[in-house]
Amino acid sequence: MVCNDCGASNENDAVFCMNCGGSFSQLWKVKNLLHHHFSHTELSFRSLHFLKALFDLSFKQFVSLKVIKVVYTLSIFSAALAALVCIIAGFYGPRFLGIFMLLIGAPLIFLLIVLYSRVVMELVLFNFGTGEPKVKQEEQPEPVDSIEWNL
Repeated sequence: MVCNDCGASNENDAVFCMNCGGSFSQLWKVKNLLHHHFSHTELSFRSLHFLKALFDLSFKQFVSLKVIKVVYTLSIFSAALAALVCIIAGFYGPRFLGIFMLLIGAPLIFLLIVLYSRVVMELVLFNFGTGEPKVKQEEQPEPVDSIEWNL
């Protein structure tokens, strides 16, 4: 059992924390048991956590980091679809234009769209990665200097 106050590991049947002396109530044991049970089921707290983060009006959690893989997958799919449309449109004109689009134009369009999407996603990740520690630093209290200077 992990202490809620200090995070120290204790025996499962412990009544008090060995590190800080905090009490383990029956409610705490039930909460840990339910969390362990639901973390192994198909419907986990992660989906509820995502919905909670989605409707968080204080913006303390970033939803973009949770959905960025899905957005990138959709951008790859749309790049393939755009390349396919270019190939089909190329064969409606002269035959050499269709062959050019098949061999050079469509692969180039696909690579440019995927490259652009990847750069945008990495910029989003970088911006959120540099912005998240700032939020955590604001939550921490300022250290108090206990030295008094007598001048």
